[in-house]
Amino acid sequence: MNTRDLEYFNKLVELKNFSQVAKFFAVTQPTITFSLKRLEDYFSIQLINRDQSHGQLSVTEAGNQLFERSKIITGQLELARTELARVRQHKLKLGMPPIIGSYYFPKIASELVKQNLMDVVDTKEGGSDDLFYQMRSGDLDIALLGSTGPKIAEDMDITQIMSVPFTIVVDKQHPLAQLPEVAFADLKKYSFVSLAEGFVIVQAFDWFVKNAQMQPEVLYRTSDVAMLKKMIKERVGIGFLTEIAVTSEDDLVTIPLTDKNQPEFIISVFNRKNQVLENDLLKLKNVLVQTK
Repeated sequence: MNTRDLEYFNKLVELKNFSQVAKFFAVTQPTITFSLKRLEDYFSIQLINRDQSHGQLSVTEAGNQLFERSKIITGQLELARTELARVRQHKLKLGMPPIIGSYYFPKIASELVKQNLMDVVDTKEGGSDDLFYQMRSGDLDIALLGSTGPKIAEDMDITQIMSVPFTIVVDKQHPLAQLPEVAFADLKKYSFVSLAEGFVIVQAFDWFVKNAQMQPEVLYRTSDVAMLKKMIKERVGIGFLTEIAVTSEDDLVTIPLTDKNQPEFIISVFNRKNQVLENDLLKLKNVLVQTK
């Protein structure tokens, strides 16, 4: 069976029009017609009902069943094409949110050099949620991602490596800076600056908001962590980050939160379960897992 026939069939189910499918793939309409016939002959069952009088078609029960399976097959084939393309290029795509990257990459850089991996690793930054979907689509080979709890995904091999608390972040001259700890509910009168949607920290922030039964004002959102810390430094608003996001060079103060049963920022290594870990990718995973 020609896998291209499945691609034509999937599009035919979606568009329900032979000429539109032919135009989409830049082929002739008979190409689509013969492709469908090959599939129906192969499976010995009718997949499409053709209403010649009205120029319409509908999908049979068997056709719908094949469509559901075919989407998985063609999706896996596309994933294989993406993975094999990077094998040919000898490149590994490593996804890391900027907070994790700024904390981890300096720690693993020397080991990547020792393992002759520095030249083959391309890093990609983004929010953990966005990078997770890029892992699923095959755009990334491996990722260091954050979550607010143990992540469960049937198609992923997930290795948890550490967890750190969330914290309030302020400038050293801020009135809150002298507090040894604070309850989130006591921050009602303060405005926040925050990371944008797609970052796990936003999910954790929402948990504290709901738990404290308050709705703080968020003056500004950004996907740039460095920009966020500058705005905290300028006292545009107070910040909510994970502990590893703030270093001594930032000249900021972190204040622990006292809320009970609060989530933590869990960092894990992600790779696809059905993914063959070739030599360099396996070495990269071992570096990520062993570095804390």
